[in-house]
Amino acid sequence: MVKPHKSRPRLSSVSWTSASRPQSLFIMLMLLSGVGLFMLLTTSRVGSFLEVDQSQPATPATASRVFFRSAEGGATLGYDANTSVELSETSIPRIIHQSWKSADKIPTRFFPWMRSWLEFNPTWTYLFWTDEDNLELFERLYPKYLHVAKSVQKVALADMARYALLHSVGGLYIDADFECLKPFEELHRDNRLFLSTEPLAHSVLLEGATSAALCNALMASVAGHPFWLHVLDNIKDKFDRGEGIGDPVSLTGPRIVKETYLASTPEDAAEVVVFPPEYFYPDMAHWNSEPFDAACRSRDDEVAKEACEWMRKFPNGEYTDNTHAVHHWQCTWCRDAKLTEYGSLDDVFSSPVMRPNISSTGVTLTPYIGAHFWHFW
Repeated sequence: MVKPHKSRPRLSSVSWTSASRPQSLFIMLMLLSGVGLFMLLTTSRVGSFLEVDQSQPATPATASRVFFRSAEGGATLGYDANTSVELSETSIPRIIHQSWKSADKIPTRFFPWMRSWLEFNPTWTYLFWTDEDNLELFERLYPKYLHVAKSVQKVALADMARYALLHSVGGLYIDADFECLKPFEELHRDNRLFLSTEPLAHSVLLEGATSAALCNALMASVAGHPFWLHVLDNIKDKFDRGEGIGDPVSLTGPRIVKETYLASTPEDAAEVVVFPPEYFYPDMAHWNSEPFDAACRSRDDEVAKEACEWMRKFPNGEYTDNTHAVHHWQCTWCRDAKLTEYGSLDDVFSSPVMRPNISSTGVTLTPYIGAHFWHFW
């Protein structure tokens, strides 16, 4: 449980008399200096901070083109929100993306898991998205898919937004119920896009599939990778045909990611690295144990036997030297996860984190200044 923040005693009000005016001006200058120092420290801390390159005026022809440049003066990266172009970056940006309904009411159960990402990757940028940001991403940068984004459930919108933000910004997207166990530096350095399968038991025993799902709770890529537009195109096509509506797993979730990957050309698929479950999904959703056990008792097909044997062999999960993270499978949208305690984003992190500022020219990263900062002052 997060203890409530104890704010400093409230100062008595200051009347604007000639005697008190210098004192009040001094207080205002101190506040402004504090904000300036906070912004300076924040942007200094974020080595991979991105800003919009406005060297070209926005015109109807260029409005959808997103330009980013490194704050350290690196090469410009340009790509179109609807048409991928050649990228100048060869490694995945060191940006951690997480999302929740709002920044003001986050389940406290998630706090240690969210903190773990900066604990193991302390020099990386942390960017937090909300439901409002998710919709704005489509309103301003991906209007082709806006009618879908406005029509689907919020959980499906969150699915769509993670594909769009990986295309627009790049980096590592992770669900808020994911815990980091090891630094991700090598994974980002050595790959341009990576996914992972989840435990075979999930799709085989619960959904009747014959192979593992490609889970979308942890994904990473360079900015502008065309795979994400293929995913969004497939979602749009499926929605327009009236298929999968009301089923986020099928319409916008793991199934559509897997369908897109399997339909990729050999050249496109060669850039997508698919890690086995031990990397990010070493354990299964134990809250769903009864259907798993029932399936193991009733089925004798080979793929079910394989899934059940894995469950018996690794009752506490298959943790190896390759395990970088673990998903805690809260599934707050599909069940009552009994979330009763909440806090805000500034209850989660003591150091500055970022929020997206989305415009028709791209996404800029803005320091998040929560209530605790103002309480301090």
